[in-house]
Amino acid sequence: MNNISRVGFPSKSLFVVTFMILSLTFSIMIIGVYLSSIHQGYSCKTWPLCPNGFGFPPQQYFYEHFHRFLGLILALSLFSFTGFSLVKVRNRNLSIKLSMASTLLATQIILGWAVIATKLQPIIVASHLSTGIALFGILVLTLISLKHEMKS
Repeated sequence: MNNISRVGFPSKSLFVVTFMILSLTFSIMIIGVYLSSIHQGYSCKTWPLCPNGFGFPPQQYFYEHFHRFLGLILALSLFSFTGFSLVKVRNRNLSIKLSMASTLLATQIILGWAVIATKLQPIIVASHLSTGIALFGILVLTLISLKHEMKS
């Protein structure tokens, strides 16, 4: 097994970072589903932060605040990793997939705002969920392609 990708970076490192981003995405999705199931998706009516800003939120806003906070961490991670792949890695397949994921995440963030702004309009909520699933899917494909690259 070749531990160095054809672009000079350890494929294993790229794989681990992608797996961490995928895991964070899955965690955010699970919290979002939980929020929806307990009817708390509109408990915090201010966006992007709940009433205490960056401070610890009151108990009734905890899960929604945590969902948004993890979204911020995901955005910083994915956008940084995409930029890194475009500038340093120069692996066309990886860069395309990560660029698609970043575009989906930007769309997801805008839809998250729209979910609150439209007071949980069903089509917006469904679009938010669908975009999250598409983001998860492209990250799974990215992970699979990195695994195949590690084998070759």
